[in-house]
Amino acid sequence: MTKAIVLLSGGIDSATALYLTKQETSDLYSMNVIYAETYDNEAEASKRLATAVRVKEHLSVFLPFYKDIENRYHPPSSPEISSAYVPARNVVFYGIAAAYAEALGAYRIVFGSNADDSKELPDAGPEFIQLMNSILNIGTRAGRESRRMEVVNPLIDYRKSEVLKLAIKLNVPLELTWSCYENAITPCGKCRGCRTRLRAFEEIGVSDPLRYAPVAP
Repeated sequence: MTKAIVLLSGGIDSATALYLTKQETSDLYSMNVIYAETYDNEAEASKRLATAVRVKEHLSVFLPFYKDIENRYHPPSSPEISSAYVPARNVVFYGIAAAYAEALGAYRIVFGSNADDSKELPDAGPEFIQLMNSILNIGTRAGRESRRMEVVNPLIDYRKSEVLKLAIKLNVPLELTWSCYENAITPCGKCRGCRTRLRAFEEIGVSDPLRYAPVAP
């Protein structure tokens, strides 16, 4: 593989995707999208991970309008869609990543979400990825000129605990990652991000290097 861009949120999944991609190319770039105030810690985590891997460039993209969208979005609970879903988020993210990739002459966009995400989030599954790739190759100059742009997810068949095992195998610095949805000094231990992370560590019998906020009695 030649030049690649990794969408780097700062969590374990995207960090693992980053380290996997690093094994395949040294021509590596990363991008983090900051779209809500609660994601400041994830943004900092993504910068630390990008520095650890020595990417050629790490781009931070600010989308403050998403805060207004989230404030207006109050759907009823669903047995099929996770409460972590953000309206059309990945449609927007991959569009921005494609623009960055085309500007750099990179034709592989890598992101990391796991098999559990693909079941709970409509913009994380294989059908969405396939259709997004079709759109990118129809709607970009690179695609029209037969320089195929591709969105790939190397972790789509991995459960969270399996991603964690792979991260440990790849020597991903898990102490640099951040999974909590809250913008706090220490992870809350209660949100979906914290719960899935802690469950994965528990399943494989390994201690999480992060310290969590004390649980109220």
